[in-house]
Amino acid sequence: MAKTVAVEEKPGIVDRVWGFGTDVVAELKKVSWPSLEDLKLSTKVTLYMLGIMAIVTFVFDKIFEIGIFTLLNLVS
Repeated sequence: MAKTVAVEEKPGIVDRVWGFGTDVVAELKKVSWPSLEDLKLSTKVTLYMLGIMAIVTFVFDKIFEIGIFTLLNLVS
């Protein structure tokens, strides 16, 4: 005797998109958002670190440039 298997239908695309949207809204309500002062402080720290890293990268670039030009002048 053959077994009958119940086929479960997937919800339609509209239902899946709607469910995704409601899940996103529910998760965003759980987020603890920073205050304006915290946001300003984090932005300042990020910009300062970006500036420091730009300076460090510039210095290393100049050091390697001088080193490579020195080696090329020694070889030729």
